[in-house]
Amino acid sequence: MRFHFSAAVSLLSGMNPAFAAGLHSPQPSDIAVANDSLLQCIRGALNEHLRDYRIVTPDKEEYETVSTGVILRVPEYPAVVTYATDINEVVRLVKCGYDNGYTVTPRSGAHHFENWSALNGTLVVDISHIDYVEPSSDLNTAAVGAGARLGTVYSILGKHGRTWIAGICPSVGLGGYISVGGYNMQMRKYGLAVDWVESATVVLANGTIVTTSETENSDLWWAMRGGGTFGLTVEVVLKLTTIPRSAMLSLNAPKDGRLETLKKFVNWAPNQDPLFNSQLNLYGDRANVLGWYIGESKDSLNALMHGSGLLTIPGAQYNISGNCSTENSRNFWVYTQQTCTDDEVAHQISNALYNVVPDDIMPTNNVSYGFDNTPALPNEPQAMLWPHLGIVEKTYIQQLGRSGLTDEDLQWIVEKTGYLPAELNVWGEITTFNLSSAPPSNSAFPWFEEAEIMYRFEVTRVENELVMQEGQRFIDELDQLMLARLGSASYAGYIDAKIKTDPHYAYWGKNVDRLAEVKAAYDSKDLFSNPFSIRPKV
Repeated sequence: MRFHFSAAVSLLSGMNPAFAAGLHSPQPSDIAVANDSLLQCIRGALNEHLRDYRIVTPDKEEYETVSTGVILRVPEYPAVVTYATDINEVVRLVKCGYDNGYTVTPRSGAHHFENWSALNGTLVVDISHIDYVEPSSDLNTAAVGAGARLGTVYSILGKHGRTWIAGICPSVGLGGYISVGGYNMQMRKYGLAVDWVESATVVLANGTIVTTSETENSDLWWAMRGGGTFGLTVEVVLKLTTIPRSAMLSLNAPKDGRLETLKKFVNWAPNQDPLFNSQLNLYGDRANVLGWYIGESKDSLNALMHGSGLLTIPGAQYNISGNCSTENSRNFWVYTQQTCTDDEVAHQISNALYNVVPDDIMPTNNVSYGFDNTPALPNEPQAMLWPHLGIVEKTYIQQLGRSGLTDEDLQWIVEKTGYLPAELNVWGEITTFNLSSAPPSNSAFPWFEEAEIMYRFEVTRVENELVMQEGQRFIDELDQLMLARLGSASYAGYIDAKIKTDPHYAYWGKNVDRLAEVKAAYDSKDLFSNPFSIRPKV
């Protein structure tokens, strides 16, 4: 999922305060709170710098803000939220949870789609301030704190002319992103983000620190990249690259051109040159196609697109730009640009979303929380804070070699989305995979060889009960259709508590048994757990 800058402006200026604030009702009496032993241990675990401020219990006014993630779901009531500023603090905090019988919930970016990065009755260890980015002298790798957000990584590496193969959303935290696999908009040629990680440092349930790589704790190395949480990742060494200057597409089709756009896109885009990564965004009143032709020219992209039939759709308007920097290209994907500019202008535009601070999520109830909030590039304009999103969504993966959606199915989707009330902001995010030309993956991401297209649909939560019922009805009917046509494969980065199939198979496929063995080896007491996480094999 990426975030549209125009949507951010709308949310910041027009969100209903009754919906954005007051998210928590009083904490239920049956949810565990932090006992004196745990709190005493936590105080001993943290160094003196802002110690009391970095321990947030339910009696503090900042509690609602720090226990609410980006995605607004059912409220969660952690026993205590703690903020670590170095790896040694993380070690001691994990031991506190282990010794006192509390589940430990790691948090890097708070983008979990069910807000399971702040679970009921747990000790939350927030590592968003462990966000250093230290490139090696040869600029081939970088040691990065696992609490760093993608915006921090890109901003700092960009000053060295380097980058990392990863996603678009600047506010996503590295630790959580790696645990689900890391799909991205360069993957059809370069592969998943997890395959651009050289090694990782992980705090295990018993408080010991281990290094994982292809040659060291290789079973944990495989599992932690795409298979969920088996320890608390505190540092990763990233493999760096330079993405060549590219050509970019932005195409907009009117409401009555949506069906033709959708049909042509899903039948054409996954089979193109793997250097061409693309996505269709389907709305109730329009469709948008974005394309990133990595390392290729404007003329080459023109030729490719003329073979698609998309450019001749009645009423469609498009722009093809060439010689685009990586910042230009990422800006396309967050809708801050639809044509490439000179590099300095693109950089200034990029700062508005990517020059993030550690505590970069908007407060709830107008109660802010944050400390040491220096942006990634301290002397440049800071990015906006990330708004909360109230959505209902479903995600599906269409697999290579299997039947996909029929023309009748696509027509149903277009008609249904076109009828929905505008305030539901229906959005279908349709992303091409087909990674058959990418280097093979040695990660636990289950659908690397099979995935062809990922479909993700959402509607906005609204207060009007009748309108919300209409949105939920669409999601439910869509779910029935998509499961029947595509099967249960999904993406763990968009986890869904109401999924109607076996969640372990949907998110980890044939890897479940092997992941359970790794869990038993490294976290036999299931210290790091959530409702859908892999359980230790017994």
